[in-house]
Amino acid sequence: MRKLKNIKKIYFLIVAVFVSAIVASCVYINTFDVRQYSAEHPEGVLYAKANTEATFVINGYIESHEDHSGVQFVAAFLVPKSWKVAENGKVTYKCDLAEDHDKLYNMSLIPTSSLPKNGSGRTWVECLTQEYGVGTNVLDDMEWVVYQTDDKYSIINNQAPTYTVYLTTNVGEKNLKCHLGAFVNHTDDGFSSSADHKKCVFSTDCFEVVGGIGMTLDFCANHYNKISPMSALQDDYITFYFNGEVADNALKTAGNIYIQGTAYTEEGHKYELTEKSAKTLMKRANAYDATYSITAWPVQLFNVPTTEQIERIEYYFANADGTVTITQSDDDFVNDGTPIPADKNPFSFKFECE
Repeated sequence: MRKLKNIKKIYFLIVAVFVSAIVASCVYINTFDVRQYSAEHPEGVLYAKANTEATFVINGYIESHEDHSGVQFVAAFLVPKSWKVAENGKVTYKCDLAEDHDKLYNMSLIPTSSLPKNGSGRTWVECLTQEYGVGTNVLDDMEWVVYQTDDKYSIINNQAPTYTVYLTTNVGEKNLKCHLGAFVNHTDDGFSSSADHKKCVFSTDCFEVVGGIGMTLDFCANHYNKISPMSALQDDYITFYFNGEVADNALKTAGNIYIQGTAYTEEGHKYELTEKSAKTLMKRANAYDATYSITAWPVQLFNVPTTEQIERIEYYFANADGTVTITQSDDDFVNDGTPIPADKNPFSFKFECE
């Protein structure tokens, strides 16, 4: 008899947990629009000019199955670090829970000291980064920026208010392409394990910044090359990567792979790197993929006098005898279908000034 009672207690406990899971408020994202609209482009375009403002919009609704009070709505965006959204961005919203449904209200950056309720001691940014990373982007120079409503709201059972969140920010001076991300949650949940309380999406379309400085950094497509950090001074150590998994290519099966190239200085000199030695040999990450890298101080790697300032580096990857190479031209062919010229164009990296 006692055993039967215990079984009943366990059963009712399981039912209670299940019911509490389905009656909690759920959040949804209907659309995440990264297009830019204007009189000139009423249909919207997937780009913005460098050093101008762009606006990105989350539309969705909240479905409540119980009463909540004192709740702040949370919205986060995955953006390129070079945009410095925390400094340059402004986030506003409209919501059916507000007194004026058509008024734009402010959202503010969540302080790092304000931890999510179910984040296990992590900050909001740490939770988002560990859970979603950089989404569908292939480069990691992205960051999550998290906001919460300045006002607190009460929501009652069976309400289904809609919301619209706007991020307006300067898109910086660098040419780039990326997939932006959007996330919604609320402080009463605080990044729990339930997918009902939080939603995350990434733009299917690749958003581009045009008319800026430097080569276009493409976060959207896989490339043969990558540099980390993506912005550097000549005194920084830099890691060059060759990704042989991008497409079928002869270099990944050619044995040792070396970095080669030329450093150009502001003083008008150039320093060529042509040796095939331990100094230029790239290390394979592991035995299971064809990713290689080399970390070096550019001044030392290219034998540039410390009295000169490196303006840019042009580089490529080659096998031991130089008969097989991977260059920017190879990358353009894989990603854009651009025919490979007889004299292939190298990859290029421009240094920042002090």
